[in-house]
Amino acid sequence: MKKTFVIILTIFIILLAIVSYYVYNIKRLSSIAKNYNKTYEPYINSEISSADLITIINKAVDDNEKNGVLKPKNSIYYEENDENSIKIEVTFSEEHANVPMEAIEQQGSANFMQAFQTALFKCTKVEYHQKTNRIKYLHFEYTQN
Repeated sequence: MKKTFVIILTIFIILLAIVSYYVYNIKRLSSIAKNYNKTYEPYINSEISSADLITIINKAVDDNEKNGVLKPKNSIYYEENDENSIKIEVTFSEEHANVPMEAIEQQGSANFMQAFQTALFKCTKVEYHQKTNRIKYLHFEYTQN
């Protein structure tokens, strides 16, 4: 009888440890995603200057580099993954296609700042990774010059 009780108690403790670790890991990943998103969420649905937009683009490029997001050979564009990639696109007018952040970065921050000194941009769309709940996409639209 004592032996059976000890076995059941041991199994219960092991199951409790596994469930506790699982819950802890979920909360930890959620906290990491919230902290990561705090960098970008203040810009959602608000107008920002071209300097702020360049700052966000540089941060996104830096995050992609730190997270090891891949670029195909001979390409400037990051490949989207399902965990930690981030992509930013900017629309300058209704007639023009979306311009990816990599194209803006390649032209240079100084050139962009010079061309859009007084411009305002508004973040109109945001998407999150389903797996990690981190921001994966931001879309900005040119609002005024």
